[in-house]
Amino acid sequence: MNCPLPFPLRFGTHLIELKMKDKPKSETSLPIEEIIKAAERLPPFPAVIWKVMSLLRRMAPASEIEAVIQYDQAIAAKVLALSRSAYYARRHAIGSLRDAIVALGDEQLTRVVMTACAGRYFESEISGYELREGQLWQHAVATALLAETAARRLGEKKVMTVYTAGLLHDIGKAVLSFYVKTYLDAILTRMSRKGIPFLDAERQTLGMDHQQLGEMIAKRWRFPPEVVAGIGYHHCPKKAKAHQDIAAAVFVANRTAKAMGFGCGMESLVESYEDEVFQLLGITPGKAAQFWTDMSDVSDDIKHVVSEESPVLGLAQE
Repeated sequence: MNCPLPFPLRFGTHLIELKMKDKPKSETSLPIEEIIKAAERLPPFPAVIWKVMSLLRRMAPASEIEAVIQYDQAIAAKVLALSRSAYYARRHAIGSLRDAIVALGDEQLTRVVMTACAGRYFESEISGYELREGQLWQHAVATALLAETAARRLGEKKVMTVYTAGLLHDIGKAVLSFYVKTYLDAILTRMSRKGIPFLDAERQTLGMDHQQLGEMIAKRWRFPPEVVAGIGYHHCPKKAKAHQDIAAAVFVANRTAKAMGFGCGMESLVESYEDEVFQLLGITPGKAAQFWTDMSDVSDDIKHVVSEESPVLGLAQE
C-alpha cells in the first residue's frame, strides 16, 4: 500500500515535504535513508542564540542585544512571552523586550532565548508516540528545568549545558514520529516476540532510534559535544564514551518529568528503571529522599512555565 504523497511535517512556519516511497515489503527493509533525508531538511537552529551568548560574554549594552533578538520577530515574541510568565517574571514587571534583557540577567536570558529558539521544532502533534500537539514541548521544558535542578543539586558546573541537552533530548522524535506510526505494528511485534524495550524495537525496525537521530541532528546544528552526548545517550548514559554525567542528569530528568505527568506517551509505558544511573550521579539510597524532594519542589515552577507555553507556541489552551 502506498503512503500519501507528499506527507507534510510541520516545524513552526516551515513545511517539510516527505515524499515517501511504497512501504517496505518486509520488516528487513529499513527506511533509514528516508529518515536521514527528513532530518537533513530540518531548518537550522536559529543563530540568534549564539549571537546573544557572544554579546553577553563581552557585556554588550542591552540595546545591542535587543537589536539582535528583534531581528527574528517570531523569536522576539516568544522571548517576551516567556519572560512575562509567572516563573521568570516573579520578581520583575516586564513590559518590553528591553525590560526582559535588563531584568532577567545573563543566565536566565540565555535560557529564555534558547527555549524560544527550540519551540519551533516541537509544535506538531507527535502521533507516532501518542503525544498530542504541545505535549512533547511540555515534556521538553519540564525535562530541561528538572535537569538544571538536578545539575545544581549535584554540583554540576555546566548547568546551561545540561538545560540545553534536556530541552532538546527528544528532538529526534519530531522527525521519527511519522515513521514510528507507519511501522508501529512491526515495532510492537518485535517487542512482544523478543521481549525487548520500545527503544530497541524502534532501532531494529527503523534502523535508528530517536536518541541516535537526535544525536545526529545536534551534531548537524553544531552543538558542543556535551550537549550531543546528553541527547544521544539520554536513555543509556553509561554507554556514552564521554560526558556521562550530562547524559545521566538528562536521564534522571526525563524519567522524573514522565513520573510527574509531563509528556507520558507510549514509550514511557515500557521503560525500565536503572538504579545504576543514579549511582553514577552519586545519588545513594541515603541521599535519594532529599533529592526527590528537591526535584518535586520544581513541579510548580514547571507548571508556571508550561502554562504559558501554549500561547507562546500558538496552541490553544485546554
